[in-house]
Amino acid sequence: MKWGLVCNYHVKKACSNGKDIFIFLKENGEVFAEDKFAEKQGFKGYSMKDINKKADIVVTVGGDGTILRALEKIEKPIFAINSGGMGFLSEVESKYAKEGLQRVIEGKYNIEERSKLKVTVDGKRLPDAANEVTVQTSRIAKMIYLQVLVDDDLLETFGADGVIIATPTGSTSYALSAGGPILDPGVNAMVIAPLAPFKLAGCSLPEPLGSSSMCFQLWHFTSRYFIFLTFNFSLILAQEPLSCGCLPFLAPVRYWLSLIILLRFV
Repeated sequence: MKWGLVCNYHVKKACSNGKDIFIFLKENGEVFAEDKFAEKQGFKGYSMKDINKKADIVVTVGGDGTILRALEKIEKPIFAINSGGMGFLSEVESKYAKEGLQRVIEGKYNIEERSKLKVTVDGKRLPDAANEVTVQTSRIAKMIYLQVLVDDDLLETFGADGVIIATPTGSTSYALSAGGPILDPGVNAMVIAPLAPFKLAGCSLPEPLGSSSMCFQLWHFTSRYFIFLTFNFSLILAQEPLSCGCLPFLAPVRYWLSLIILLRFV
């Protein structure tokens, strides 16, 4: 099996764990380590683009940020080892990493596909978003005025500090802090979470993904009039693999158990 290895090279613990994982994977196939991490460890390094071409499964060692960084250019299944903080997207803690990888080697795993958001701004394609897209001003606490359209139908109009559009994966991130609901990864929907909306009924809204496209029309408000700006966000679902699960406790029930532990629901 061909493995990719992406590590948070800024954190000493992650680098130490990454080195151990590199040695373990080397005994069970060919390993393509990310260049910046490999340079520190004395390995031959590869770019993210090369890892995406060569690897069958990519192993990340770090926190959720490491996973999201890998997802910017990697489309292969990801097995995530948590050496960071919360670890919402991680499949296994670092102390169980070798046991988890052994199950992958033995073929005892399932691949879970999650949704990404495809984003275009004025016709220009931006990188896909695995977590969320945020529309806000460059000035802190400066209100913007938005119209939200779904399939060209007006859904909502509001003024706010901004708005977050989150996937089910991102529903446990900033959208949750903004009062949005938590979506199970199996739900084919997104969350629209306004940031500090100037409106009594400014609540978060779930919207289906897949067949729908969403557009945000942005106005600049002055004391005299609204000026329409040609600044649109069109968000369309792009189904791509996000993570590769392997351990028996990676059943759907574990997702909610993790939330209970990480968010202190009880």
